[in-house]
Amino acid sequence: MRARFVLLLLALLAFGNGVAPASAKLLALIVGNNTYQEVPPLQTAVNDAQAMREALQRAGFTVTLVENGTKRQISRAMATVESAISPGDTVLFHYSGHGVEIDGQNWLLPVDIPAATEGEAGLIKDESFNAADIIERFRSKGARQVVAILDACRNNPFAQSGTRALPATRGLARMEADGGVFIMFSAGSKQEALDRLSSGDPEKTSVFVRSFLPLLGRQDLTLIDMAKETQEKVRALARSAGREQVPAYYDGIVGRVTLTGDLPAARPAVQALPAAPIASLSGDSQSENLFWQSIQASSDPAMFQAYLEQVQSGTFTGTYRALAQIKLAALQPKSEPQTAPKPASPPPSSQQAALPAPAAPKTEARNDDVKACDQAAADPRDPDRPKDVGGVNVTLAGADAAVAACSKAIASAGAPRRLYYQLARAYGQSSQDALALVQLQKAAALGHGIALYELAGRHLAGRGVPKDAVKALSLYYKATDGNYAPAISRIAWMYANGLGASRDYRKAAAIYELGVQAKEPTAFSGLGLLYLKGQGVTKDAGKACDLFRQGAAAGDADAAGNLNAKCPPG
Repeated sequence: MRARFVLLLLALLAFGNGVAPASAKLLALIVGNNTYQEVPPLQTAVNDAQAMREALQRAGFTVTLVENGTKRQISRAMATVESAISPGDTVLFHYSGHGVEIDGQNWLLPVDIPAATEGEAGLIKDESFNAADIIERFRSKGARQVVAILDACRNNPFAQSGTRALPATRGLARMEADGGVFIMFSAGSKQEALDRLSSGDPEKTSVFVRSFLPLLGRQDLTLIDMAKETQEKVRALARSAGREQVPAYYDGIVGRVTLTGDLPAARPAVQALPAAPIASLSGDSQSENLFWQSIQASSDPAMFQAYLEQVQSGTFTGTYRALAQIKLAALQPKSEPQTAPKPASPPPSSQQAALPAPAAPKTEARNDDVKACDQAAADPRDPDRPKDVGGVNVTLAGADAAVAACSKAIASAGAPRRLYYQLARAYGQSSQDALALVQLQKAAALGHGIALYELAGRHLAGRGVPKDAVKALSLYYKATDGNYAPAISRIAWMYANGLGASRDYRKAAAIYELGVQAKEPTAFSGLGLLYLKGQGVTKDAGKACDLFRQGAAAGDADAAGNLNAKCPPG
């Protein structure tokens, strides 16, 4: 998120490069080439460049954009950026288009590159740009930090049918990143970057850019953080299409700095109380509903931009896309570029889109193996549990039988996701924690609510997985998509305690309130404590005790304990 609403962390370590001086500028050169004249055209490069421009402008960069640039046009744009560089500036270069490796060096191709065959490598070198030379030109002007993002790892554009191809390879060669330089490729060495996942892919940007963009404005992420998160997203998308693509990066910057050269800031938290009660927290996209409810009354355009970025990355479905675009356009200062796209469909008639109705447990055809696993290990709390399955508490005595039953059941064709979670329960009760974790992760990957909730708790505690509060918060959000309502209270609790995000009592109160209105028992006690202490809400002991009372009546032990300890009898 933008630096204006995140809190800077205290600097605990001295940075070898130091942070950017206050007078330093943020400059960017972006090139996107689709319409090649003599080699095969591309589909998404110009869209990538346009999307990068908008995101970088929001992050404070002055951007020079070249679309479908000839060699002369790109040369002029480079000269424009060079003339603007002063010592201490940060310069970002993003190239999306054809690129080839020739003789161990990477060459970026303008749209007027001539077709070439075997023996004409010198022609291509003369008519294109050496990526390393571009970076060095910016460094020689005194730029403190140069970030080069090369989305050029596509197929060999000179491999034409009926000719002996120029010996340029697929993908790009490794590059050395000297002091002050950070380089990122859209794919690893010799890998081919995907424009689209399939011919029916509705996204307008490449697989790399759609994964990278949501991270671009994050001042809580270092350059390496951004690279690592992009690697994960790109690999997952590529594998969904049966391909392998993992972005590579080369780091020559000393210390931990962000894209803008600043110290990393605290994880951002969204501030705003909900303007309207939530109707239900069940359905297929509850984290999206929860997020939207908490920002819809905001007057900060960054909140709605954050929502749209999550839609673009595939995290959210876009239920509120039109409303977010309208809000963003209305809130954007007149002096800033108006970058919000036109709504894809007419906006809803009201300012609150309808939420999905509660989803009843499904009646499914179950074979004997599935029934045996349900009988041995079904969780009474599981929203996935069919109506005719009561659920059990797995005991040590019954754990081995449950492991055997559920191991057999998950081998069934189309095994329900709850079976993997039930097998994890059985392994856990038999003290086979590593095996339990494997099955828990499988269930979580399928969107199982309690599995996501339990996996979040493991990341919060560092039990069998890396301790990572940010990851835990993300998993709790996803658990609401799995229709597991107690995750609402955990999300609020994490904001109240500054875990995985900056401490934000108002945000915590807003989310607890959503849980209360959804009648989630665990939410009453958390919201009551905030009222008791006056954190994020006006201090009100009477309101707090009323919430404790309601929670206790709903069966929540924490609420009952707080009622007895903190409220007068009656």
